[in-house]
Amino acid sequence: MKASLPPVAWLSLFFIPITAYPHGFQLEKDAPWSAWNLTFSIGLPLAFTLLTYLRGWQKRARQGKAVSRGQAITFILGILCFFIALQSPIEPLSDHFLFIHQIEHLLLRVFGPLLTILAMPLAPLIQGLPTPLRRHVLTPLVRSRTMQILYGFLSHPLIAPILFLTTLIIWQMPQIHDRAVQDPLLHDLMHISMIVSGFFFWWLIADPRKTARLSLGIRLIALWVVTVPNTLLGAWITLSKFPLYSVYDVLQGHWDIDRLLDQQLGGLLIWGPGAMMGVIGSAVIFLLWIRNDESASRNSEKTSTAVT
Repeated sequence: MKASLPPVAWLSLFFIPITAYPHGFQLEKDAPWSAWNLTFSIGLPLAFTLLTYLRGWQKRARQGKAVSRGQAITFILGILCFFIALQSPIEPLSDHFLFIHQIEHLLLRVFGPLLTILAMPLAPLIQGLPTPLRRHVLTPLVRSRTMQILYGFLSHPLIAPILFLTTLIIWQMPQIHDRAVQDPLLHDLMHISMIVSGFFFWWLIADPRKTARLSLGIRLIALWVVTVPNTLLGAWITLSKFPLYSVYDVLQGHWDIDRLLDQQLGGLLIWGPGAMMGVIGSAVIFLLWIRNDESASRNSEKTSTAVT
């Protein structure tokens, strides 16, 4: 029997290319929200992924295996999160303001991956790929021994939460963070690590399959083990009495925001949404719990009817 990778590994291959993009975009101070940083290296992979999904969606509808409208909308919203984070004015502004940089990170590591996973898009994505690409490129790649080993490491129930948390903590360390903002390659690495760790963590938490690696109760514990340090980090940044990050020029006060206020807003976006991340994740887990109970009840009723 040929080896194959679980859904999140296939899914990651569609999104890793979107993290390569140029920095140093010149921003007009008087019209920052008009600075759409549209780039071929991001726009093409996103457009290809979306068109592939829509093609697969149509194919499955013709086969009587239609994907629900809710799933399709959720997937499009996930793609939109990546687009807004990396192509909208948020990207050039994130080089000037910590709080906008944190909005970008929330989109890349939380909302983008979570919405994409909740949409369960693997079937339409694979079915939407051109046959030669699916057979001769994607399938051999995900069946390779190297990919199997890498997936086994990144998806491990202990490793995935640790990586998700440590990517946040390490990249928020002031010296490392300042250098990453100034160095395009390091900045790309920061985004790649956040996206990949986000996909594997949220797959661990929101995996709807009955064969999932963790029980729902353990997922709830893992979620809050990650959420608490995330919240503490945000509180530390928010409550610091002096600027921790020297790289942000806050557009020389053009928005009437000084460095300390910018830092407080950035810390609040780690602190508040960090706690909200736990609430949202808990809601997903409880919905899965309810769905599993309903499924078990239906199976029990069918069994009783068959015996009768």
